Amino acid sequence: MARRLTILLFSLGAALASVAADTPEDRKELLVAAINQVLTGMAYVGAGLCFFGIVWAGFLLMAEGAEGEGRGSRARNAVIMAVVGLVFVLMAKGIAAGLLGRVITVLPGA
Repeated sequence: MARRLTILLFSLGAALASVAADTPEDRKELLVAAINQVLTGMAYVGAGLCFFGIVWAGFLLMAEGAEGEGRGSRARNAVIMAVVGLVFVLMAKGIAAGLLGRVITVLPGA
């Protein structure tokens, strides 16, 4: 589902870039702006899910208590997975921004 939504957003951004721009440079700028908006939205969603995961881990820790098996191992794993997921989302945004900067300079007409 998320993959289809991402493809839809990218294609809508590409269509907007090709329709609204007069010159190839304007098209490139609009396309980069559209991709950046999608990646920013994904970063916000990832941050929200990370927050939810940490809150959920807090509930797990309270439910298990100090006497649970592994002393809160489920809660610890939930926090670790939430933070790792956030790191991956932010790395994806950073890598894509770096690649877009390099690709745009290589494209014809740049």
